[in-house]
Amino acid sequence: MTTTPTDPMAMFRDAVTQWEKLANEYGSKFLSRPEAAQAMHSATTAGLQVQGAVQDAMAKVLAAANMPSKAEVESLGQRLSVIEASLARIEAQLGGNHGETARPAAPKPTRGRKPPPPK
Repeated sequence: MTTTPTDPMAMFRDAVTQWEKLANEYGSKFLSRPEAAQAMHSATTAGLQVQGAVQDAMAKVLAAANMPSKAEVESLGQRLSVIEASLARIEAQLGGNHGETARPAAPKPTRGRKPPPPK
């Protein structure tokens, strides 16, 4: 009489598959009801209202601390991009070397002491 060993993972997979099937059936029945759709809509609306209130509160806190908000920083970044593009256009029209300016060679430092003359 030979016994085959049972695979515990196979039993687990079967249990998970059955649980998923039951959960999908229950979820389908629940979501097909108009009350569920209304409840989900209400929850989404409430979440958006909370998010808006948090953003307003954060803007007030940042204003009180004299710090810019995220929107203000993004606006500054966009304005800076426009300025950089305009500057690049002006440099191209003037025939500049794309941001590299010709600099005179730095003067060599003077020596305060002279070496002794050779003998």
